[in-house]
This record gives sequence, C-alpha cells and structure tokens, in this order.
Amino acid sequence: MESISKLDVISIILKNSDKSCGFQELYSKLQAHLTISQLMKFIFELKKYDLLISLGNESNYIITPKGMQYLQIQEELTSQIYSGNSRNFGTFNSYSWLE
Repeated sequence: MESISKLDVISIILKNSDKSCGFQELYSKLQAHLTISQLMKFIFELKKYDLLISLGNESNYIITPKGMQYLQIQEELTSQIYSGNSRNFGTFNSYSWLE
C-alpha cells in the first residue's frame, strides 16, 4: 500500500467536496489509506478552520470559498516546486562544494 501525505488527504477531501461529496464516497476513495476515525478527524479539522461545511444531515460536505483558496494556493505551490526542481537540480549539480 502506497503512503499518502496529510496534504494529499486534505486535497482529496476538498476537491471531492467541491462536488458536494458524501462521507461514504469520501471514505471509499481514501479507505486504502485511512480509517473511518482518521477521516472523521480530517473532516473535523477542515470544518474547524472553515475550509469545509456540512450540508443538512452532516454526511454531505461542500468546500467553502476559503477551502477553494487553499486548494488554489496548494496547487500553485506544488506546480512551482515540481517545475522548479528540474531547473534547480542542474544548477546545484554544477557546484562541487555541495558534495
């Protein structure tokens, strides 16, 4: 089983909540990586920080504007890191004092 970072879990929850995803659907996507209890803790924290809200019966969730902003910033930073790595490796490799 491949491990998954906390940031990846948050991203998966928020992206799926953009489609007003239900708890069971979220759990089915993450059950290989999280227990139900762990998923509930993530949801609790995301609600606590106003990134996610419950709809009606507490089993459906939707992303908040703050959650959308979080996703946008995370995606921008991730793309900068991955695009920057290919350029920086060449730069760092040219300095022998780094070894």
